[in-house]
Amino acid sequence: MIRLHCLHAHPSNQSYIEDAFGDTDVDLHHTVDSSFIERATQDPAFDQHKQQTYAINRLKQEIEADLILLTCTQYIAALGDQQHLFKQPIVPIDEPLFELICEKQRPIQLVFSNPDTVEGTMHRLESYATERGKQLEVVMVVMEDVFHLCLNGDMQAYDEQIKEQLRKCMKQKGRDICVMQLSMVRAAKQVERETGVPIIHPLSPLKQFVHQTLSAWKE
Repeated sequence: MIRLHCLHAHPSNQSYIEDAFGDTDVDLHHTVDSSFIERATQDPAFDQHKQQTYAINRLKQEIEADLILLTCTQYIAALGDQQHLFKQPIVPIDEPLFELICEKQRPIQLVFSNPDTVEGTMHRLESYATERGKQLEVVMVVMEDVFHLCLNGDMQAYDEQIKEQLRKCMKQKGRDICVMQLSMVRAAKQVERETGVPIIHPLSPLKQFVHQTLSAWKE
């Protein structure tokens, strides 16, 4: 059985991963590290270097994992390109999403609910696309003053804000829509069911990507 350790910055992300892997033989273990986000957003002395050191030290504790999944985009950005330091594969949840985005032939709207994740995520996406010779035509849609609802546990109000924004995005014809954070998935699925318009989200390619990563690593 595959032992998959998931590192979250918020407990609400656990249920998404449980749903995604519920029909598989993956043995899931969850760790919620909310202190990282608190320090990253509130402590000016917790700079990029300190964030990376913190992330590396924290991940080195997951010694029993076959694979580590990071669901926090700020944690992913802090780790940077240091995945080679670990014996097991580390899957940032947005990496399979980047692959899916790069396959798209049409312009795509990338919707963020947390402005603090935009710079790091876009830098990684652009690097990912460049390395693979892909040209992206993206429009960033950044929602302001919304993510605090998620952090405070007011998920109903948070989901309503996300759904309202996605309906606005649908008025831009000829463009695909992708929500960039795991916390947006529930609202995205609801709007997709209501409208019949496909919305890309981080769980779309995740399960297949995890199995492919493990297969390649074992070889």
